[in-house]
Amino acid sequence: MLDDLGTTVDLVADTGVFAGREVDPGTRLLVDVGARPPAGPATLLDLGCGYGPIAIALALRAPEATVWAVDVNRRALDLCAANAERAGVSNRVRTAEPDGVPDDVAFDGIWSNPPIRVGKDALHELLTTWLG
Repeated sequence: MLDDLGTTVDLVADTGVFAGREVDPGTRLLVDVGARPPAGPATLLDLGCGYGPIAIALALRAPEATVWAVDVNRRALDLCAANAERAGVSNRVRTAEPDGVPDDVAFDGIWSNPPIRVGKDALHELLTTWLG
């Protein structure tokens, strides 16, 4: 549940997706404190979006922004898209697998609560791929 954004948004999660029962503490911290996007038009990235709490918080806080919600888990992307619809921001949250983001898209801000259970090498590759 996201309830500090001027509206209450009940998110749907599921098994097979990180923190499938509730918003985990790391994501909650990012939503409460860290999801402060720039004002005005922007292109933002939620890397490893899961079911979408960070992407949706960004879209709610930045009504002129386009938010790319990227994950390797197809079920997570489907849940994120459904949750964006529930929150009324589906027109600005674009879900994609990593190779589905066009090469010419440049991001004004990147947010991520990466899945540390995948290990240090995988995390390093993930971050260097997106941060260059």
